[in-house]
Amino acid sequence: MKRSFRVRPCTNKSASVALLIFALVGSPACGSRSEGGGETESVIIVNAPASGEVRRVLASEGVRLKKGDAVVEIAVRTQGPAAAPTPGEDPVAAAGRNITAAQSEVNAARAEVVRAEVEVSRLTPLVASGQASQGELDGARATYEKAQQRFQRAQTAAQGAQAGLVAARQPNRTVTPAETPLVQVVYAVASSDGTVSAVSVRPGVHVNEGQPLATLRAEQ
Repeated sequence: MKRSFRVRPCTNKSASVALLIFALVGSPACGSRSEGGGETESVIIVNAPASGEVRRVLASEGVRLKKGDAVVEIAVRTQGPAAAPTPGEDPVAAAGRNITAAQSEVNAARAEVVRAEVEVSRLTPLVASGQASQGELDGARATYEKAQQRFQRAQTAAQGAQAGLVAARQPNRTVTPAETPLVQVVYAVASSDGTVSAVSVRPGVHVNEGQPLATLRAEQ
């Protein structure tokens, strides 16, 4: 004997309970997706390109910056003449040796800038096509910025060596390090667009090369 089963239709009350349960279970997941689907932010650290004294803080919290904008101005003290004249040595000859050494550093620093610039140019299209990471490009840019800072310091030292030669050629005049430029101004810059979230230094403090000076928020 076959038994027959009768399917009872859902009442309005049972349907309402089912919808309520679905809403309670489903709501957190929707909220999580909404929160996770928004724009993410990455933190950019602005480091000191060289050791020196902070002269000015050029950007305050909340300010939007473009890539390459200066954040902190730093006064860097460079060394005096590369070599002091030995007893009995002609001051002009000693100054000439200083110029030669300074020019060698300028050439080496210039070559480093060119190499770093080529690497940035090589990585830029690779990052755009997904064949290289953004971290690799950021590292290459940081290397390029350091190379530029080295080149600037080398140029300042070469100018000081040239000034020492001019002074050495003047009769009855003693060349001292004070007569050559000893301070160079460099800038810690933003490596990409972002908004300043914090500045950790103030004018007058001494900072070391690589020390974090400020943080930026960059939307991705």
